[in-house]
Amino acid sequence: MLSARKQLDEIRQKIEHNDTFEQARSTFETARQLLADLEKQYKDLDAEAEELRKNIKELENKLYGGKIKNPKELMGYEQEAGLLRNRLSKMDDSLLDMMERIESGKNRTARLKQVFDEARQTWDEEKAALRQKADEVNGQTVGLDAKRKELLKEIDGATLSLYEGIKSRRGQAVVRVEQGRCMGCRCFLSVSELQRVRGSSIVQCSNCGRILYLS
Repeated sequence: MLSARKQLDEIRQKIEHNDTFEQARSTFETARQLLADLEKQYKDLDAEAEELRKNIKELENKLYGGKIKNPKELMGYEQEAGLLRNRLSKMDDSLLDMMERIESGKNRTARLKQVFDEARQTWDEEKAALRQKADEVNGQTVGLDAKRKELLKEIDGATLSLYEGIKSRRGQAVVRVEQGRCMGCRCFLSVSELQRVRGSSIVQCSNCGRILYLS
């Protein structure tokens, strides 16, 4: 029964968590967030570049509109326009680079989403099978509980008290004897102990106190 309950706990843990699915989801979410950040950076930089283009156009209107006649003032506007053009050129290069990175990021995110979707589908199928297995094991556990209750009715109070006491101290109260050794503490049994184990009486290991039986 303990083994069945342990198996049931393990099945429930597998239903609640799957390393492959979690890794695929984490990788996909990270890639999607990086792509979103990059697209925002591009949008902000593009807006800044657009504002710069407007400023350059305004300067060019002043330079070539014919209203300003002062050479010194015209030279000042020309220098300012040149600086803005250089800045815009660098921005355009950055925007082009970011466009390529965004395209690459979209392709990578799409691939990772496919991996994530496949991992989710696989886990969903595994969970369905695990839930069915859990129901089977749970049914076995219920059956074993009922059988245990029936057996307890046939055991006298002193024997049951002995069993519960050993179990509380040792964890496992009943152990097998193999090749003359107690499999609870691995100690060899005396000849008299082995003879008594072969009988029908309850025999405890002289070293660890566990109840012995021959398989």
